[in-house]
Amino acid sequence: MRKSFLILSLFAAAFPLFAAAEPDAPFNDHALVAVHRIHLREVVRIGVAADNAPFSYVDAKGVWQGYDIYFARRIAKEILDSKEKYLRLVPVSRENWVEYLESDQVDIVLPGFVPGPEQTGLADFALPYRKAGESLIAPAVRKGNDELQLWLNDVIARRIEAGFFHKAYESTLRPFYGTTVDPETVVIERGKIE
Repeated sequence: MRKSFLILSLFAAAFPLFAAAEPDAPFNDHALVAVHRIHLREVVRIGVAADNAPFSYVDAKGVWQGYDIYFARRIAKEILDSKEKYLRLVPVSRENWVEYLESDQVDIVLPGFVPGPEQTGLADFALPYRKAGESLIAPAVRKGNDELQLWLNDVIARRIEAGFFHKAYESTLRPFYGTTVDPETVVIERGKIE
């Protein structure tokens, strides 16, 4: 009962935020119920494509690596400070990622694949953070989770420093691609297509 009252109180506090705030204005994460729940749980669960080197894969030492993982770690830092132990990476596939969102097994999916047309209407997407050929890759959240989508957009467009995704490219993709791939064919900064 007390927990329900707290959640209802937080929702009531968040409503004016959406009604009055400008899209680019900073906001209090705790005013967003979806984000506050992650704070209370102290774990952010991010679904990532398994065996999708160099974007998301487990290395020989059993450690997750790749461009998407670099971003997942930054999301964990933004939402739960710099404690990586609070990041839980969950392997998902092209076939089951929507199910993982709908069943609340993950909070966010950083897909290593372009969603099919039958899947795009089943989830909501934040701003894109990389390109895959002619398509864009964007974090997905459960359909109707406007608060987490808003929070992710804020992270991508405002909170992370300029050049963050180029740094991610240099750290994770340059060793794989060398000089044969132009970073601009992969990287999207601040969610803006140049």
